[in-house]
Amino acid sequence: MSGQTVTIAARAISFTAVCDECSRTATEPAWAGATFAGRLDLDLHSGVFLCRRGHTVRVQRAQASPSVATEAA
Repeated sequence: MSGQTVTIAARAISFTAVCDECSRTATEPAWAGATFAGRLDLDLHSGVFLCRRGHTVRVQRAQASPSVATEAA
């Protein structure tokens, strides 16, 4: 598995990220071909996703700040 890890906000459900492997080998300008999107439900702390070219990327949720955890309780 690739060493790529993307961290998303504590309360984020959907995300768009850049695959580092794709961005290093991209022939087109910008990151258009290196981005991928996904969804990580709030009850999950992490997941493993594949970018468009099949590279494995681990997505993890950031720790909620204490004030957010208190408000949710």
